[in-house]
Amino acid sequence: MLDRAILHTDGGSRGNPGPSGIGFVILADDGRELVTVSEGGACIGRATNNIAEYRALLWGLKNARALGVRHLDIRADSELLVKQIRGEYKVKNEGIKPLFAEAQLLLKGLESFDIAHVYREENSRADALANEAMDRGESVGSFQVACEPQCSEEQPSEERCTGKQPGSGAGSAVQDTSSHAARRETGMSTERSEAAKAPGRYILTVKDHFDAAHALVGYPGECRELHGHTWDVEATVSGTELDEVGIVYDFKALKADLAAILREYDHVYLNEVPPFDHINATAENLARIIHERLEATLPPAISLEEVAVWESPQARLSYRKA
Repeated sequence: MLDRAILHTDGGSRGNPGPSGIGFVILADDGRELVTVSEGGACIGRATNNIAEYRALLWGLKNARALGVRHLDIRADSELLVKQIRGEYKVKNEGIKPLFAEAQLLLKGLESFDIAHVYREENSRADALANEAMDRGESVGSFQVACEPQCSEEQPSEERCTGKQPGSGAGSAVQDTSSHAARRETGMSTERSEAAKAPGRYILTVKDHFDAAHALVGYPGECRELHGHTWDVEATVSGTELDEVGIVYDFKALKADLAAILREYDHVYLNEVPPFDHINATAENLARIIHERLEATLPPAISLEEVAVWESPQARLSYRKA
């Protein structure tokens, strides 16, 4: 276990939004100098700079927790993130709010922490790890807790993880030099444009789960007592237009946003977690709250059709906005 450590985090998007990567470095004092005890870089699919910065922070905090760190000094080159964590700026972006809430929960697990803004040159190792992960399309480094999500076979397009040549900064936009660009120049762009405008609606669904306990206050049966479930959650979205790759919305992005919400409910007593500390954690309320939070993360062109909660393999409830 580590008593004290320094955490450097960095995230960036090649396009904002675009293919994105995150990196972190955890340093500890061995009595003579600062030594690296954990570090990592991962690509997280399509995101904005600010989303990537928050996900880098979350990944770093989870690894610090795995190392048993009690007192943590956090260093990040995102002034927005730093001032929001300090409470100096309000969190207005709906996509950031769930990430901010998750960060607050992780920070509460520390005995003390400090967070400060540093310039990019002081954060070069975390930046380099984020870029290396994007260039390679896979996680790099030595870490205790793996990043969720990572680039995978569900993201076959190198453009989603790379988007530019090695050697440029994580937060900058560059000209697309991938093989996709070359194919567009040979005439594929016309075919893609026609396909993207084809009439119809594309519907996609992702699924995740969490384990939690709850008690239904006022229920006239055994469920009023403390008991647990493995809750399976499905989220279905739709859209009408394809991007230049031929995708309506990235499966990985949807899975990441859903997973970020469900992590707050995993292995907890739901009756103690807002808003279920004042409303029953029924399948109905779970589906509605998850729907509200997930909808806030989606771009305007994508509609959240339904969130379904499976309380058991035989019991499914879904919620759709009226």
